[in-house]
Amino acid sequence: MSVRTLGHAIRDADIASALEAVERRLAATQALARVGDWTLERDTARMTWSPELFRLFERPLEYGVPDVNEALSYFGAESLELTRTAFWHAIDSGERCTLEQEVILPSGARRHHVTVIVPVADERGRVFMLYGTVQDITERKALEAERLSHVARVAELSRRLLDVGERERRQLAAALHDHASPNLAALKLTFTNLVGALPAPVRTELEPLLDDAIALLADTDAGIREICTTLRPATLDYAGLAPAIREYANQVARHSGSAVLLDLADDDIRLPPDLQTLLFRIAQEALTNCAKHASASLVRVSLHSEDGCIRLRISDDGCGFEPAELGQPGTRPGLGLITMRERAELAGGRFQLRSAADQGCDIEVELAVPPCTA
Repeated sequence: MSVRTLGHAIRDADIASALEAVERRLAATQALARVGDWTLERDTARMTWSPELFRLFERPLEYGVPDVNEALSYFGAESLELTRTAFWHAIDSGERCTLEQEVILPSGARRHHVTVIVPVADERGRVFMLYGTVQDITERKALEAERLSHVARVAELSRRLLDVGERERRQLAAALHDHASPNLAALKLTFTNLVGALPAPVRTELEPLLDDAIALLADTDAGIREICTTLRPATLDYAGLAPAIREYANQVARHSGSAVLLDLADDDIRLPPDLQTLLFRIAQEALTNCAKHASASLVRVSLHSEDGCIRLRISDDGCGFEPAELGQPGTRPGLGLITMRERAELAGGRFQLRSAADQGCDIEVELAVPPCTA
């Protein structure tokens, strides 16, 4: 053997050894990631499978690589149709595609795979082969299903807590309205009768004290009415959403000094009680925030129904803030805004907040109106 021939033989041996090492590393990587790969020739329908793919499909190596029809038999009916469609789409369009499949293994176990299909084209652009990878995502799917279940349970718990809170507000407001207010009215009448029954000299002497007591009763009665309105306005239950928002907005305007401009559609909105309560609470929280923090001269509130949706918008010309800074050290915690967003999103709605320093604040909520109530 010549030196040149010997050199070629050594190089060939080195190349073969390197290729074997690469194949071993690839097989180990595929086994670790539970990823197999395959090829499918377009004209001959001949397939190749990596060793890991045999394990993913519980197919003994001695059975050899299956033909296309046998390979497709591992899939459930829905996944089978999706796989066939994806194969032909990749061949016809030359586009890479990804799909999830349900696999029925020989043991009867059902697994979930994600397959990536990569078309391989010749110099003329004709797809002559498909290359694909398959990864077992059964555990990931199970974890995702569990996570979604937890999210659903948390959402349901949040809805129940809101319902419980609303029921307690209603009960407390009713108790104040039904017991405290009548008693205060009776006390006011008693004091009036007492003033009339006193002898003139005594009445003259006690009149300032009696006037103060009557004024204090009147102020307490007005305070209880405002507390009832804040807790659960009777207007919401007996007159509806728009009148309840109008009543609370007027209350805020009296105490804050801000002008409140209302644009409320009273007649063309019919909502179930839970949505009325939700929208009122959002409007209440937004108006309260305006009164406490905005230093606004004008607050606008609009409520309209259009295209099967109801939109509530509250905007002010106050000091504004940077939404990204909410909750940061030294800033407002923004719990009211978080509560408004959560209320809207729990109902499947959209919550949008726009604000900036010295540019006021704009809050918009959009909810779908159930068809039976539109």
